[in-house]
Amino acid sequence: MNSESEVSDDFRKKLHCTMAFIGGYIGAYALLNRADVFGNAQTSNLIHVAMSIVGTDFLDLFIRLGGVFLYMAGVTLVVIWQKITKISVHYLAVVVDAFAFIMLGFFPKDMDIIVSLYPIFFAAAVQWTSFSGVYGYNCSTIFSTNNLKQFTMAGVEYICSHDKKFSHKAKFYGSVLITYHFGVACEFFVNQVFGIKSSWFGLVAVAIAFVMVAVEQGTLSGIFGMISGVKRTA
Repeated sequence: MNSESEVSDDFRKKLHCTMAFIGGYIGAYALLNRADVFGNAQTSNLIHVAMSIVGTDFLDLFIRLGGVFLYMAGVTLVVIWQKITKISVHYLAVVVDAFAFIMLGFFPKDMDIIVSLYPIFFAAAVQWTSFSGVYGYNCSTIFSTNNLKQFTMAGVEYICSHDKKFSHKAKFYGSVLITYHFGVACEFFVNQVFGIKSSWFGLVAVAIAFVMVAVEQGTLSGIFGMISGVKRTA
């Protein structure tokens, strides 16, 4: 099995961008199908928790706290996963994303908005904690605010100093921003036709990411061998 040091940073950058595509796709899915609520982060949800406490809306508080706990559970799972198994958390993130995409397509349009985002809360937390960056740069694959900040800062620094390290940094963050919003654009077009069930098309990107993780971890040949063995047995 390959260690991460044996995999090129350029390849890990491509994997990171693929995960950013997934992050953009699932983020746009939540916005388009669940009353413009962004499911990849908890800032808005935590604000509503505070307002529910002040406004004594305890049903809303209970539902929103469920989302907070699921987000925390996703982070907790990744931390514990790394302590109890040698299987890469990258595999974990991709598999959790797959389950989230599948579940979302079965949820009815008229269900509670926050409850309908529960799979996204959990999957986003797992993905963010598992894919933290490349080249030593901290870079989220599920939202863009800090990535935009880092891209802008690096671009300005390069203009001022012409230091190539800032050019490299700006290009990295720029590529993540582009692929993230390409995922947004793809979900927008697929959603026009398939609506709620457009989440299932995100499985294409998840499958690509799974293969890339297998290459990263050096387990691709073993996976293909297992599949071919199943076919021969059948």
